[in-house]
Amino acid sequence: MQIYVWNQGCTKMEDMTSPLVKCEEEYPRYTDDHPMDIRAINTTTLDDELDSPSDIIPTNSDNSLAHCAGGRSAMGAGGKSFANLGFRLRERKLLIEKKRWIVDLEVGLALIGILIMVVDTELYFQSYYTIDSLPSQWLKLMVSISTVVLLFVVCMYYMVDMQLRMVELGLRSWRLAVSKGFVLKLLIEILICCVHPLPIHIGTLELKAPEKATRASHIVEDPLAAVLSILMFMRLYLIARFMVVHSNVLIDSAVQSLGTLSRVNINAQFVFRALMSTCPGGVLGIIMVSVFLIGSWTMRACETHSAPGSDTHTISQAMWLTAVTFLTLGYGDLTPSSRCGRFIAIWTGLMGVGITALCVAVLARKLEQTRPEKYVHTFLRRMRLDQRHKNAASDVLKQALMIWRLKRAGLPESNAQIMHHRRKLIDATAIMRSAKEVSSMVRENTVGIIEVANSVNEIYNLVKSIKDEQRVIQTRLSSLEVHIMGVNKQLQINKS
Repeated sequence: MQIYVWNQGCTKMEDMTSPLVKCEEEYPRYTDDHPMDIRAINTTTLDDELDSPSDIIPTNSDNSLAHCAGGRSAMGAGGKSFANLGFRLRERKLLIEKKRWIVDLEVGLALIGILIMVVDTELYFQSYYTIDSLPSQWLKLMVSISTVVLLFVVCMYYMVDMQLRMVELGLRSWRLAVSKGFVLKLLIEILICCVHPLPIHIGTLELKAPEKATRASHIVEDPLAAVLSILMFMRLYLIARFMVVHSNVLIDSAVQSLGTLSRVNINAQFVFRALMSTCPGGVLGIIMVSVFLIGSWTMRACETHSAPGSDTHTISQAMWLTAVTFLTLGYGDLTPSSRCGRFIAIWTGLMGVGITALCVAVLARKLEQTRPEKYVHTFLRRMRLDQRHKNAASDVLKQALMIWRLKRAGLPESNAQIMHHRRKLIDATAIMRSAKEVSSMVRENTVGIIEVANSVNEIYNLVKSIKDEQRVIQTRLSSLEVHIMGVNKQLQINKS
């Protein structure tokens, strides 16, 4: 299906795949025969002034038609291709695919580095070699190589992100796409990803467990490597980025368009909320297992490095301590002996409190009734309350009639039968009032389809009655005005 729009000698033809602008037998659209590299556009405009109007390319089709009406474009052939919507959509798709590939490489390099670090640390814990041996140095060298490659890939990711921003905003200069926040994020990410144990032996350190002065001091080999090994787990933030770029929310162009029109940023937070809405149990389960495993291993690493003789140097004891801390139980049978272990325990406790709160919120939402279920339940409850009110009202009439008949028979007020029926009358009256109050409260707190329809009907009837009254008043005022005019004419005739 094609749509033709005529505007000052220009024809705009759009189909379901790509837009096409026709002007004097010229088609300034992006095609495979004449590709346009975004990097060439970036490098040709580095010397332009940032504040000049030519730095920002008009992005709507009206501006393209205006350029066509003028006969020639002031931006040249490259500017036409860059301003064309078909070129920008195709270039955006290619950049998103490239960005997805780079993120996959980032996550792979980060996980490889962490895996090699864990293997090296476990071999050292099992006394297969010392920390300054040649195999250990080779494994640390492999971690360093993967870290260098990871830093290069991170820079590539931000470069592609800058190009993607230029295409989306229609910018010609890369300096307009780079802000202080952009540079700050890049520096923070480089700082996080460059943390890893160095392939050199720093030295030893003599430590004593805190608050245990009677225990003999021990020697910690290369304490900096132990700290850097634990801090390498900060690279796992890349998993959130992996979830974003592989989410259907980012791939679907319709969702991106809706997000842009609604001013909603499609980021990791948006994807996390979407996953929590669709499959909260799976997301919370993965987070809990990840925190438990990472906390257990880091607790064991801290205790083994800093306090080899502690009770939590084995993986089973570390897992028990992590579970007790994560669930905020605090039995006290095991406690971390090192300062590093205490820091890990604090982090585990905070994560446990947050995840427990999320679990409670998800459970409360799952147990909450849906709107149809709530409406049916409220409707049945109101029916029972109305029936209870009617039964209590009938009991009131029945007991009052029985008391009247007994009094008419001449029995005194202190008679046992009259007192019995009076007590029943009081109980029935209390039940009737209670049922009426509860029914009114339920009716006020319930807004269903029937209530809305009744309210609309009442408002309609009220408005209709007001209009009828206004019409009657208008008719009376008109007749009164006619009579006044007649009286006025009669008075003028009498005066003359």
